[in-house]
Amino acid sequence: MSFRRNIISGLRIIFNKRITPGVPAVIINSKGEILLGKRKISAIFYPGYWGLPGGLIEPGETVEQAIKRELKEEIGVDSKVIKYGRQPIMDLPTKESPHQDLSVPVYCKIKGTPKPLDETSEVRWFKPSEIRKMKLAYSHKRILEQEGLI
Repeated sequence: MSFRRNIISGLRIIFNKRITPGVPAVIINSKGEILLGKRKISAIFYPGYWGLPGGLIEPGETVEQAIKRELKEEIGVDSKVIKYGRQPIMDLPTKESPHQDLSVPVYCKIKGTPKPLDETSEVRWFKPSEIRKMKLAYSHKRILEQEGLI
C-alpha cells in the first residue's frame, strides 16, 4: 500500500471509528525462525516497531487475496496460505493505533527472498527466544503466544 493510500485509509478508519480487519502472516523457516518486518519511522501506526508482515484486508478481498497482495507489496515475495491461526484476535485502541483491530493470522510459505519495501524498513528472521523479549506492533506478540510459537 502506498504511503498516500495508507494515510487516506488510516484517516477513514479514525473518522469512521470502524473495526479494521488485518491479516498478519506467520512465516517460519527451516531453522524454526519467524520472519518479522520493521515498520518505517514514517508509518502512521506503530512506527519503528517490529511485527509480522501483512496488512489490512481491503473491501472485496478475501483473507488469502489480502495476504498475497500485502506480502508482495511489503517484502516482495510470492506466498501461499498453508493454514489459518487458532483464532482471530481483537485489539482495542492504543496510543500507537487509535482504532480497533481484528487480526486474522495465517501461516504462509513464501517464494523468493524477503526484502524491505513500502512501509517496511528492515526484514529479519528471529529465534522465538529473541521475540519473547521484544515489543511487537499490534497484537502480533499475542498471536505468536496464542499459537504456541514463543
